[in-house]
Amino acid sequence: MRTLTRFSGCVAALAIGLTASIAHAQDFKGHTLVVGTWGGDIERLLRKNVAEPLEAKTGAKVQFLLGGSGDRLSKMVAERQNPTMDVSFQNIYEAPQALKDGLVVAPDATAVPNAANVWPGMNDGCYAMSIVGLGIGYSKSLFPKPPEWADLWKPEYKGKMAYAPYPASEGDGMLGIAARVAGADEHDPDKAFAKLAELGPPKLTYTALDEVLTMMDAGEIAAAPMLSGYVVSNLKNYENIGFVFPKDPGPVLVRDMVCQVANSPEPELAKMFIDMALSVETQTAYAKDLHFGPTNSKVTLTSQEAEGVISTPEQVKTLLQLDWPYIIANRPAWTDRWNKEILGQ
Repeated sequence: MRTLTRFSGCVAALAIGLTASIAHAQDFKGHTLVVGTWGGDIERLLRKNVAEPLEAKTGAKVQFLLGGSGDRLSKMVAERQNPTMDVSFQNIYEAPQALKDGLVVAPDATAVPNAANVWPGMNDGCYAMSIVGLGIGYSKSLFPKPPEWADLWKPEYKGKMAYAPYPASEGDGMLGIAARVAGADEHDPDKAFAKLAELGPPKLTYTALDEVLTMMDAGEIAAAPMLSGYVVSNLKNYENIGFVFPKDPGPVLVRDMVCQVANSPEPELAKMFIDMALSVETQTAYAKDLHFGPTNSKVTLTSQEAEGVISTPEQVKTLLQLDWPYIIANRPAWTDRWNKEILGQ
């Protein structure tokens, strides 16, 4: 009888635990988490690796709001008293100011456990989602070996560079590099612009990656400062193009950030979403599919998967970190200077 009572008690406890588990899984049924991010492959990966598992776990729905990070930042400002977004993906230079302005919640590893595994110093303003480095895409027919930054200033390459439209991370990074080649840094824009102008007006200001890669493959363009993820993903289509992370100085650090919007309607779901985004599984998918470096230091990649991806402690230490708040504050003036001094307009 005592054994039967014990068994009945265990069954009851199991039933209660199961009911509680199911209840917890359905705690958010009828709730919608709104996530602002970029479209394309990023949305696809987030939907597969984060949104769908979160929906299955909680009963909630995840709605993606697609567009540019500037639009999302403006939306947070406009809706600061009554936000409609819960999670927002922002650029490296937007996150610290968003925190200062009270638009986002400060990173907290007690609320988002996987944040504790992010490389030290990278959760700046928001949580660091992915790493790309500004390196050099180059024509193998024009460079006998992978170039260092200083090699771009050799006379034979003058007037054969390509740039993305300014303002953008590529141009900001290149100004930071030019300043260092001149013995200064981004806080001396006169030296930066003067040194960059020595390369001559660019052969091309490109708006489509295929455009610049086609010309580079044909040897019409010598090199371009490029963000690693997108370039590495396309290299297989171009036999005559290489990509390198220079060593002196190292690649400019650029990273995407994932932010919990302050005072949002679904803070608990937002924290769960961010934690899953920072998980080893999601970060590994980012590296394999997009060639974006993982911010979770626990991720391990095969040698093939790691090609062109910043993923090791040694690589992270080589990254050049710019003073992004200073750069953003000066972008309006620098845009005028870029058009006049770099493009010659």
